[in-house]
Amino acid sequence: MAAPSRVYLRTPSSSSRKSAKLGERIAGGGAGDIHRLPDRAGEVLKIYKTDKDRDLYAPKLEAMLAREPALSNDNPKFRQLAWPTSIAEAKDGRFLGFSMPEIDFDGSVSLERMLQKRMRQVTGLPEFYGYRVTAAYNLALSVAALHKRGHHVIDLKPVNCRLHAEEMLISILDCDGFSVDGGAAGRYPAHQFTPEYIAPEAFGEDPHTLGEAQDLFALAVIIFRLLNNGIHPFQARLGKGLKSGTLQDMINADYYAYGLKSSPKYKPAGQSVHAYFPDDIRRLFDRAFRSSARPSAERWRGALRNYADPSSGKLIRCDKHPEEHGHFDKGCGWCKLDEINSSPMPAKGRTKRQANRGGGAASARQATAAAMPAGIIPSVSLGSLSIMRNRRSLIFTIVAAIVLIGVSRVSPDGAPPPPQPQPSQQPHKRQQPSPPVTKKSPPARAQQQQKPRPPVTRKSAPPKPRAHQFTTIKKQGFIVANANLHAGPGTGYAVKLRLPPGTQVSVSAKIRGKNWFLIELAGRSGAARTKVRGFVHGKGLAIFR
Repeated sequence: MAAPSRVYLRTPSSSSRKSAKLGERIAGGGAGDIHRLPDRAGEVLKIYKTDKDRDLYAPKLEAMLAREPALSNDNPKFRQLAWPTSIAEAKDGRFLGFSMPEIDFDGSVSLERMLQKRMRQVTGLPEFYGYRVTAAYNLALSVAALHKRGHHVIDLKPVNCRLHAEEMLISILDCDGFSVDGGAAGRYPAHQFTPEYIAPEAFGEDPHTLGEAQDLFALAVIIFRLLNNGIHPFQARLGKGLKSGTLQDMINADYYAYGLKSSPKYKPAGQSVHAYFPDDIRRLFDRAFRSSARPSAERWRGALRNYADPSSGKLIRCDKHPEEHGHFDKGCGWCKLDEINSSPMPAKGRTKRQANRGGGAASARQATAAAMPAGIIPSVSLGSLSIMRNRRSLIFTIVAAIVLIGVSRVSPDGAPPPPQPQPSQQPHKRQQPSPPVTKKSPPARAQQQQKPRPPVTRKSAPPKPRAHQFTTIKKQGFIVANANLHAGPGTGYAVKLRLPPGTQVSVSAKIRGKNWFLIELAGRSGAARTKVRGFVHGKGLAIFR
């Protein structure tokens, strides 16, 4: 069905409808397309594509409007949820879709970008540890408000969350995909969830049968990754006789290696700092991953508030690296990790286990509390927390330059990249070759003293550029495995950038007959934005349909 030029919006509290002009399409997925609403600033409209989807979502949207979560914040321009604001109908009253707040995509990034240091550097996000603690708190805050109203996210994952980096505020997307409490009408279920965030008891089940327990598992996974530089709580080193697999396989096998009580069969990742977490936080993780009685989102909110609240003094700036490191009362695990990473190879007799050990209690360091602005309730604002922010433009420029010449490249099929020039070489400057050394010939005989003819050289024809045919896509997507951004559609082309999992991209087109896609991604350096275009192999790309 073609989209109409105008729609009619109504709310449950009013029988009257307001006409609104339908603007350009700006995004879309399998179920519906997102359009601008020129007459309503700050709102967008989702129109469902098929009669089947309209019949499925119409009663659910009515229930969502009647049972909106109670969310409050001090920033009127920020919305924690893309929650429906009105029902969209055709002129004859047929259900079309719904309007919702417009989430600022230009001023936000996927929460996935906050998890690992490399992602933060490339995106220009602040590095101070307190920001990740605050992001975890704000996520728990939003999920707790949803649960209080009886709604469940089910497909809770970082790529469905937008992080507003200036204050570490989080918006959760795709609210019409939630499991919604319809009151007397019953529950309107969710229909999707994502591996790596599926609770072990839920794997193999239909998403529509799941509820709060699934949310609490996924929430704990995200919080753990935020606090532990992206390490997944089931990312373990297995002993002999144990078979590894995907992260979801590790979840299903109960290979949680970061508990207060360690296991002799599997060990934590060597780069983990979980041993420096406060004991109350570690006990919550143990309950989340070793018990069916998982901590509630409200419990996480309360526990994390103690460390996000500047007045508590429980999050301490490191004396040695105050711009990046923050720690709890057991000492700075990040300094310990730096020490391990910079130390020489272990001496003979020192075990690998000792070399990789990042845990153990350390003496508490005397430091001042992080200078966070006040007013963290209902959401924490850390706009002036890190002095790194004043230097973000310079930092992003330096890091982008390093990354763009191919640091840590991995080919999309897992093979090593082509050899790169040594640091002493300058690949961007083509040096002129030295003139060839020629030997002087002896004097020739008179009859042979003729003007020599210039040597005949054959000019090789320049290689003809291959004319690729493109299939236009124009959709959003994200990187699902380590991938390289190539200058052309093939591994023979230069690598421009390494893309870590979770990187959001705009997919422009596909090379016909090849599994290569033309993409574009945006970075941020202060207020400026930069765009990089190139090709990635489809093996490492997922597209929102």
